Amino acid sequence: MPSRTVRIPIGKPDIGFEEIHAVDDTLKSGWVTQGKSVEELERAFAEYCNVKYGVAVNSGTAALHTALAALGIRAGDEVITTPLSCIASINPILYVNARPVFADVDPKTLNIDAAEVEKRVSKKTKAILPVHLFGHPVDMDPIMDVAEKYGLRVVEDAAQAHGARYKGRRVGSIGDVACFSFYADKLMTTVEGGIAVTDDAELAEKMRMLRNLGSDKHRKFHHPLLGYNYKMSDIHAAIGVTQLKKLDRYITRKRENVAYLNRELGDLDVRLPHEEDYALNVYYVYHLLLNGEKTRTIWFLEDKGIETRPLLSFIPEQPPYKREYNSKCSVAKDAYQRGFYVSNSPLLTKKELDFLASTLREALSRVRK
Repeated sequence: MPSRTVRIPIGKPDIGFEEIHAVDDTLKSGWVTQGKSVEELERAFAEYCNVKYGVAVNSGTAALHTALAALGIRAGDEVITTPLSCIASINPILYVNARPVFADVDPKTLNIDAAEVEKRVSKKTKAILPVHLFGHPVDMDPIMDVAEKYGLRVVEDAAQAHGARYKGRRVGSIGDVACFSFYADKLMTTVEGGIAVTDDAELAEKMRMLRNLGSDKHRKFHHPLLGYNYKMSDIHAAIGVTQLKKLDRYITRKRENVAYLNRELGDLDVRLPHEEDYALNVYYVYHLLLNGEKTRTIWFLEDKGIETRPLLSFIPEQPPYKREYNSKCSVAKDAYQRGFYVSNSPLLTKKELDFLASTLREALSRVRK
């Protein structure tokens, strides 16, 4: 890989005076662990998603693990999910000793295909875990139809889709429970953190217990459940409360970035991000699928100072999954082989967007079938 100076990193958080003051106020309060700021973030984010309850934890992965455990997913159960995502989407299935079953993706959205999901339902299937990849909502109505038909629970992974809408509804308000990440590169951040949201009061209370060592809130040091230490601190939550107020502005800017880049690159022989009629896509990143040689394209971009990433992971070929859970999933594998992404930061300036567009055009114009 050529050496270079990074001009456009994949992403950086928008941390300003508001976040700094929020952290400063929290530190001065004398209470920095889970407390009032966590409760405020839970209420505000649940309201944003149009659901009743939020349970903040220390990562999106922890949110998924807590949700699956609270739903009673356990050894011998199967969870149908996507083969194309960050591996953190799928690892929690193994954490509860269940078995992930991979269903192929829709070629237009790269999200899990409900028709493929139904083909993989067995007597052991207990849940479906769809991932709203890159901020584009999964076509959820067919997923929910399959879930209702077979009595399955649905856990939405919305780690990359804060604020996205499906037929007018916020993602996170459709399944039994939804999980978001607040990692530093997500649409909004707490630096490290995550949250699970649900309309199910009993499920929310169980998740609260599980995140705090399985503790009974009415009896000190009494633990009815085998729980985890997944609490979020008030320091992190204070950042999140501030970031949530900016989220809609971030989404607007991301959508404007994509509209501009798509106009500039639309005549090239490459698959650009798009949006289905049922969706409001929040465009977590700017991802592309090439019809030609990818490696040299990426090298060219990196040499010019534009960071790139592959399309996350084709999970069935990752070592923890390859032997037991191998799956063809040809659409997902083809996308993984042809795709990569670059930044779609809301902080990109007009000059940076122009540079990104012109450099992408130059790189993509070099692609040969």
